[in-house]
Amino acid sequence: MLFRLSLLLSTFFCFAALAWQAGGEQLYKLETGDEIEIRFLYNTELNDKMTIRPDGRISMPLMGEIAAAGLSVGELTDLLQKKYKDTVRQPVITVQVRGFANRKVFVGGEVLRPGVVVLAGTQTAMGAILEAGGLIRSADRDKLTVIRKGANGAPESLTLSLRAARGKAPEAAGFLLQPYDLVVVNRSGIAKANQAVDQYVRQMSPALLTAGFSYLANVQSSAAAGGIIR
Repeated sequence: MLFRLSLLLSTFFCFAALAWQAGGEQLYKLETGDEIEIRFLYNTELNDKMTIRPDGRISMPLMGEIAAAGLSVGELTDLLQKKYKDTVRQPVITVQVRGFANRKVFVGGEVLRPGVVVLAGTQTAMGAILEAGGLIRSADRDKLTVIRKGANGAPESLTLSLRAARGKAPEAAGFLLQPYDLVVVNRSGIAKANQAVDQYVRQMSPALLTAGFSYLANVQSSAAAGGIIR
């Protein structure tokens, strides 16, 4: 058992390293609800802690409204230093994230501990499966499904491979999750996997809605149109 777990972890980190090299470093982007602390080395009276508002902005002394959501910590730091260069003599500024917004995904299906996984920084689909205890014996080890909120507010799905191909990491090892994604691992041997995922999501919708996955309220209308799986 310990040998199999060690082998699984070794394989995962190998795949994750390949995905990292292929995709480059992924920097965390600030989001609404994140709590940040902004400190001025030589102008401490301007130091402040704040939460990024729902409109993605923060209010800065002497500067007013500044768009922060969607920027990395480094990008926000550079922006603030440019804006303050004509206002303070030495705008040496640091930005730190003190608290992340309510960032979570749900991992369900054939995993050891189905449930909510908190996103702290970046996380891949395969990483979330490991956070949920890994695959159980009955799991489909070829692919998984990620369901997320589409541009029109309705749930959309993506099928990701769990198998390495030609020396490349599996899709699931390099696929970055977004808050409120739903990762579903099917049971091995199911012929109509798409229908099984549809059914699983519809069964879980009431519980997921109370956990904040509000876009899944559209599951029934999506099912009437032929299911959420394309």
